Amino acid sequence: MAKLTGKEIKDVLGLSGIFGLRMLGLFLVLPVLSIHARELGASPMLAGLSVGIYGLSQTVFQVPFGMLSDRFDRKAVVAAGLLLFMAGSVMCALAETAPMLLIGRFLQGSGAIASVIISMVADRTRDEVRGRAMALIGVSVGLSFGVGILMGPILSVKIGVPAIFWGIALTGLLAIIYLYTVLPGVVERPQSVITRKKLSQLLRHRDLLFLDALMFILHLGMTAVFVVGPILMLEHWPKEELWKVYLPMILAGGGLMFPAVGIAEKKNAMKGLIVSGIVISAVGFVLLALSSGSATLVAAGMIVYFVGFNFIEPALPSLVTRVAPTELRGTAVGIFNMCQFFGAFCGGALGGWFLGASPPTLFWVLLALCLPWSITLAGFTAPPPRKRAA
Repeated sequence: MAKLTGKEIKDVLGLSGIFGLRMLGLFLVLPVLSIHARELGASPMLAGLSVGIYGLSQTVFQVPFGMLSDRFDRKAVVAAGLLLFMAGSVMCALAETAPMLLIGRFLQGSGAIASVIISMVADRTRDEVRGRAMALIGVSVGLSFGVGILMGPILSVKIGVPAIFWGIALTGLLAIIYLYTVLPGVVERPQSVITRKKLSQLLRHRDLLFLDALMFILHLGMTAVFVVGPILMLEHWPKEELWKVYLPMILAGGGLMFPAVGIAEKKNAMKGLIVSGIVISAVGFVLLALSSGSATLVAAGMIVYFVGFNFIEPALPSLVTRVAPTELRGTAVGIFNMCQFFGAFCGGALGGWFLGASPPTLFWVLLALCLPWSITLAGFTAPPPRKRAA
């Protein structure tokens, strides 16, 4: 099995740090944002939008940022996105009304650098190790998620939500400094002017469309689970004790992800890894659907689902960067991430609707989505790694 070189490790860890810092800022406010919006006088709908509108603006700006990164220096595009993220964070910190908070959140999301970061990882790694490189990005996001979910409620009590937003703006500045000190140099790659014909080529690419659809469904499910799941958990644990579920969930998901991805890469079995993730996620949905009145089933369902999610999450971007033409990689990943964030936006709406109607039904619906997902997967052939010099 090919190993990451020293340079690849340095580059991927640097990019993981940048992305992790950015995501930490988002996850710190996730558990307290709707409460803060209500304190600013927001209606329930506006409070929900203050959480979900970030995904909407990410959806709108993923492809433009990806296209810019195919034409210009990717580092400069990332820096521009981080500056927008910082500006939105400052606006949220200064917000005295719910509409101002909403605008700030939209501005935060407009710095849509996820596709550019993934493209930079692809530029700096070989195909045969890219799944593990993406897993490292996933670990940084997972760590940020864990720290944010655990520390956000505590910090909101100690220093207040506006102060958290000021801290988030600072993480953006630190990420820019990190970008230009840890990742010196520019990677040689084909430059491309995106034409309508080239964009049409990507939008008609069967395998890319399949992977885009999978990412949409994956994040629709994840967001819906994290809308309803915490409410179910509150029936059994007070808010300050939810870490008792989140901590093992994060440790299990991250701890099993790395060996699973390593085995899949060694055997060129990314498709099998995705199938395994779907099956494990389906088991988690069943446990959650049957969890009424049972703390054990709620906790087990959340943990099992998150393990399945972590099997699928690093495999999909790795496959997209293999399938996409090199000169259009940034744009292809931008479309891919657009589907991810639109899925998150739709998942938030779906989860919110079922939260008011019938929470257990949500998990049966998500379970039903696993069937066409699996059937469609049967017609997909994962491409072998493209060899290139280390």
